[in-house]
Amino acid sequence: MEPKEELYDQALTLFAQNELEEAIRVFLDITQKHPDYIEGHMGLAHSYERMQNYDGAIEAVKNAIDLNPHDSLAYSSLSMFYQRKGMISEAEEAMAQAATVKMKN
Repeated sequence: MEPKEELYDQALTLFAQNELEEAIRVFLDITQKHPDYIEGHMGLAHSYERMQNYDGAIEAVKNAIDLNPHDSLAYSSLSMFYQRKGMISEAEEAMAQAATVKMKN
């Protein structure tokens, strides 16, 4: 089994090359093999977001938040994904949560 860091680097390279379907496949592999690796979930979320799959992005970032509810950047990403989907009240809630978490850290 490849170490999660090697898989993550591979997925980031694919993401940077805009090979999003393949990046998503690798990020999914990471999250299945290493479900507690928050970077895998965040990479998956941003890959989905770039493909305009906002439901997938929201689900992936929520998984990251479940792993670390003290990550203000994850809440900021969630807010952005909600905004892109036109869910303004949810976006505002997520941004407020990001600010609350950031103040506590």
